Amino acid sequence: MSRLALAVRWVGPLSVLLTALFFDVVGASVMMLVCLAITITWRARLPAALEIVTDLTLLLAAWSSVFLLYEKYAYWDAVIHFAATAVLAELAFRSLERWSRLSPRGPVSHVVVVTSLGAALALVWEYLEFTGYYLVDPQVNVGYLDTMGDLAAGHAGALVAGIVGTWARQGAVLPGGTLTGRDTARVPRTAGDAGTSGNPRPSGRPDTTEKKD
Repeated sequence: MSRLALAVRWVGPLSVLLTALFFDVVGASVMMLVCLAITITWRARLPAALEIVTDLTLLLAAWSSVFLLYEKYAYWDAVIHFAATAVLAELAFRSLERWSRLSPRGPVSHVVVVTSLGAALALVWEYLEFTGYYLVDPQVNVGYLDTMGDLAAGHAGALVAGIVGTWARQGAVLPGGTLTGRDTARVPRTAGDAGTSGNPRPSGRPDTTEKKD
C-alpha cells in the first residue's frame, strides 16, 4: 500500500508536466495546486488508504477541468464538489490534529469539526471560481443556482466525510482497547505509563507485609 501511495504522489508532478506540454497554462496551474495538496497529504502522514483516495480524487477533479467534463456532463460538477470537499475536509482535520492544533475529541466533535471545515472550504472554492471567472477564464460556470448547488454538495460531502472518518477512527480500536496504525501516536500517555515523568507503579511483587496489631 505504501508503494502505491508513493506512486500516486508522483502522478501530481507528472500531471503538471503533461498539462504544460499538451494543454494550457491554466491547466498546469490547477495541477500545481493539486501538487500542493498532495504534499500536505504526505506531510500529514495520513493512513495510506486515505492518502491515496484523497490524491486520486483531487487529480480527478483537476483532469476533469482539463478535459472539459464539467461542460459535457451537468451533474459532474456536483459529484466532484461532493467528493473533493469530503476528502479535503478530512485532510484539514487530520492536518490540524497532526500539527497539534486540535486535541483528540469524541465522535460527535469529529463530525462537527470536519463538517465545519468542509463548509469553509466549499465557500473558499466558490470564491476561487468567482475569481477565475473574472480574471482567468469567462467560461468558468458561475451563477446563483450553480453556486448554491456546489455549496450544498460540498456541505453534504463534508458531513459524510465526518461520519465515515469517525467510523474509521472507531474501527481502529481493537476489542482489547488497543489502537491500530498511526492512531496510536495520538493517544496521550498518562503519568503512570512507563517512560514518562510520572511515578509509575513498581512492577515488582506486591507488598504482602501484614500489619501487626
